Amino acid sequence: MSPADVRTAAEVEALAARVLGRRDRPLVLVSTDAEGLFHFDLHRLRMELDGIADVVTIETGSASRDLEHLLPPKTHVFGGAGRSYPSDFGDAPEWARSPLRFPGHADADDLIDDAMGQTGRRTVESAPTANIRRASGIVQGFVADGTVAIVRLDDGTTVTATGVLLPPEIPLIAALVEGGPVSGILDELELHPEPLAPDLSAFVDGAHTLALVVKVTDLRATVQLHPRVSVVLRRRDVDIDEGPVSDVLHVDDVIRVRVRRDGDAEIGLSCVDVDPDAALTPPLALVAGGAPWLSEGRSSAASARDAAAPAGSDAPVPASETSGSSGSPGSPGEDLARRHDLNALSSEVAAARRDILALTNLVARGGRSAPESSELEKLRAENEQLRANLADERAERAKVEARLADASQDRREAGRALRDARRAAERAHVDPTADGIRIEIERTWGNRTAPGERERWPLREFSFGPAFIDSLDALDENQLSKAVRACVDAITGRDREIPARELHRLRSGEGGDDPYVVRSDGARCWRSSIEQNAPGARRLHYWELAGGVIELSRVVHHDDTRP
Repeated sequence: MSPADVRTAAEVEALAARVLGRRDRPLVLVSTDAEGLFHFDLHRLRMELDGIADVVTIETGSASRDLEHLLPPKTHVFGGAGRSYPSDFGDAPEWARSPLRFPGHADADDLIDDAMGQTGRRTVESAPTANIRRASGIVQGFVADGTVAIVRLDDGTTVTATGVLLPPEIPLIAALVEGGPVSGILDELELHPEPLAPDLSAFVDGAHTLALVVKVTDLRATVQLHPRVSVVLRRRDVDIDEGPVSDVLHVDDVIRVRVRRDGDAEIGLSCVDVDPDAALTPPLALVAGGAPWLSEGRSSAASARDAAAPAGSDAPVPASETSGSSGSPGSPGEDLARRHDLNALSSEVAAARRDILALTNLVARGGRSAPESSELEKLRAENEQLRANLADERAERAKVEARLADASQDRREAGRALRDARRAAERAHVDPTADGIRIEIERTWGNRTAPGERERWPLREFSFGPAFIDSLDALDENQLSKAVRACVDAITGRDREIPARELHRLRSGEGGDDPYVVRSDGARCWRSSIEQNAPGARRLHYWELAGGVIELSRVVHHDDTRP
């Protein structure tokens, strides 16, 4: 695979100047697709146009986006497409003078014909192509397992939309919303939506928006603001202290999140302290002129799965969506039955859409086939009946989805209640002696450290200082639980990688140049945060002895700096 000729910002600037400047011959520009491949025969183009036109290639991505900013609207090249710019294009840089050719709908011959037609005495009054233009409309529905959309354009024309220009990670059914707007390049009766690069500038610090859960484990979850923007939520980012994250989040959930921004650092997200009444920053649109890809009550992945279920089939339900206790609210039997009903309704809706489309096309061709007026009226009546049936099916589907959402919420709340009860029972039996605290530390380490992480974060040898157990007496259950977790992080050394611990060596004074506290046996004293943003927030003091042994010294208030 040969690399593209134009890849850097400097090469893009030179290309833009060349396109808009005066030239002796046309310039044929061909772009790669998202994978870096060419779909036009470059060898044939260069051989046939040798001495007649220049052939240049450009990489789709940052290079094609930079070129878009440097050229007049709708005159750049991207996504594997190509176009030929006439030699006098800069005199009147209209996109219609340089038709965009898409792979699959055009080949090298079309680009060769364009370039040949632009030689000789072609002028700025060159006739625009009548077959390709930019258009917009409203998405009416999906067919062909969600890979084709039916769109009614602003002028009333019904066309199909495909994902030819979309990258593999953005399926058409995720990029478009039924009933939502869409725009793109119209080639004959086929609309090609154009992908948008994710722009995260609207997500300022503290903003609330929506994210799609795409992966969940016991320790973390991965969510997406865009199919190309994934953020990992760890247990501390979710409304959970202990226990598996899967108790709270599930794949395909659309959740509210709060944005964390710290300067130029990568965007962070949190489910903690989310305000359910806060105004939402709209989720990103995946295509130009499209609606936000997520909304509360709409799961992109679930919608794609429903639409892809073949008519009449019993689509399997992922195990992650059927977990629960038999007979309880949201149990596997009830969830499976509801999802079966939902898939059946989806199949009926898809069949109704296909019937409506077929009847609409038949009626539209009535002028050519000249059917009897009574037959035409019958078809129109059937069309209206199908539309009414479709509306009923949509209403029934909405009810089923609402019941399914309620069942999922009941299951999550039951899981939280069970987890809270388990924790309360465990804390109620903590023995406030050295042996009891040691058992609690070992139990917490076992719960918070996955089997695959225990070699990396082993529970090292540790001991209690003479004042440590007494320093725990003033703590309530919640504070004791936090203190034990801080002890586990200190013993395993994990506190060095957790920013919230604010780990640092204890100094003998408040000055930055004061010496560190070192005991006569060479042990070094460390200070770690147990609480944040609370009056008298607790801190953990501990000694690190030679050989890596940890001696837990005391749990103190923020202002207490004695070892």
